Amino acid sequence: MYYFNAIVASKSLYFRFDNRFIAKDLNLSPLVKKPALAKRYRSLMDSCLKANNVDANFVTGMLQYFHYRNQFLGMHHLRIASEAGHLQGRYVYGVLLMAIGQTEKGVRVINKFTDEKGIKTVENCIEDFQISLYRLDRNVKDIYVTSFIKMQPVHQCHPPEISTACSECHHFFLMTEFFEMMIGLN
Repeated sequence: MYYFNAIVASKSLYFRFDNRFIAKDLNLSPLVKKPALAKRYRSLMDSCLKANNVDANFVTGMLQYFHYRNQFLGMHHLRIASEAGHLQGRYVYGVLLMAIGQTEKGVRVINKFTDEKGIKTVENCIEDFQISLYRLDRNVKDIYVTSFIKMQPVHQCHPPEISTACSECHHFFLMTEFFEMMIGLN
């Protein structure tokens, strides 16, 4: 967005998204909100990926994982975004790890994220993730069901009508939110 504003403001400046310094820091927040739109901007996305733009890695990870169904490449880009500090990338990467059966690793990612940024940030990421799934395929994989069942707490901490989670069931709560998004209940 800032790039486009700069182009309009000054034709004498030579800003191009294929410039590595521009592409690395280019704010792609409209595409982060709706990754499916990035398919229209292939050359922009390619330039930003070459420059290791964090938003571009997140968007590519979402597209690869959900739209193209390339779990390996999707997780690769989401891991890069997560490790670079992309908030939504950290949440999505952690929850997907839990969903595909790498529960301990996913729990570590989510715990570190929650400790550093707080529970409110994680809750905001849940909402942002749901928006990011706009026009992306949501399918429930068998591994999601298996992981969901394995993560279910032994005892019920809270009555079902109360939407709170303690430290014992917090990760299961996140998995429940993810699972409901995948089956279209949210």
